[in-house]
Amino acid sequence: MASRRSTRSRRTSSPPSSSDEGLLVRITDRIGLGPRALLGCRVAGWFLFIAMIVAGGTLGIPSLRQRAMARDLQISSPIDVVFDAPPAWLLGDGTLHDELADTVRASIGEDRSPALRSGLERSKKALEQTGWFESVDQIQWIGPRTVRIDAIWVIPAALVRGILPGGEPRAFLVDSKGRRLENDYEILTNGLPELPVIKGASRSNPPSPGDRWGDDVDAALSLHAEIRNASWYGLIESIDVRRYLEDRELDLRTRRSTINWGRPPGNATIAEVSTRDKMKMLDYLVEIDALDTSGLVDIRTGNADLVYGQPSGG
Repeated sequence: MASRRSTRSRRTSSPPSSSDEGLLVRITDRIGLGPRALLGCRVAGWFLFIAMIVAGGTLGIPSLRQRAMARDLQISSPIDVVFDAPPAWLLGDGTLHDELADTVRASIGEDRSPALRSGLERSKKALEQTGWFESVDQIQWIGPRTVRIDAIWVIPAALVRGILPGGEPRAFLVDSKGRRLENDYEILTNGLPELPVIKGASRSNPPSPGDRWGDDVDAALSLHAEIRNASWYGLIESIDVRRYLEDRELDLRTRRSTINWGRPPGNATIAEVSTRDKMKMLDYLVEIDALDTSGLVDIRTGNADLVYGQPSGG
């Protein structure tokens, strides 16, 4: 009589029924686990596999980062500092560009790696303190050798005559908001000849870089904004503000004349003509070759009275 084998015996002694059955299938069959248990084991295995990959990556990334950082720190060449969309006036001032680039390099110091942010943060603060920027919007590494800076620059607007604490007269650069910038120049060199010169400021000693000079300088800048596009603007050598503190009036100086402009634009007295009429009057004086005369030209009331005599305080 033939012996009867159990289902369990037949399943364990026979070879796998398909190619998908491997070691895991044979083990679960031997210990009597069902299909659901087999599926659970497979899912757990996948989770374990993924966890091993993540753990390996987590452990490996810091090692790669450290090696890249060590490689960056060994670079001996100077950092290339690039200002994104620099203003035209900066392109003509290589000295200032180099000084600002050196500020960035010094601030980064030993942290010259794209993996480190501390040097960039120090550079941002250092640039903001120079007074040359309205804001420093972004500073970032472009590879291990280059730092790019995206910033809004101030606009140099005029040179204000003043005196250093030691008594030396200098021409100090101010921006369009009347704030002193870091640069100053010898009086005779005239620094930046394309900028207007403001003379006679009530504050002869300059403020600290970044601070406003004063109301008289602000008034001169407002007048300059009105006349800078005039055909005769090239004849104007300076804006004199020495009478502003007492009379609130401004003078324009040519090589040989003093033009009594009067109050700043937008602040004229009832007796004065408008800024537009003053400009027309100066246009007419140019036509008759009477603007650059050896005397005082008073255009406040619209009569263009000429009081001849050598102007004072040249």
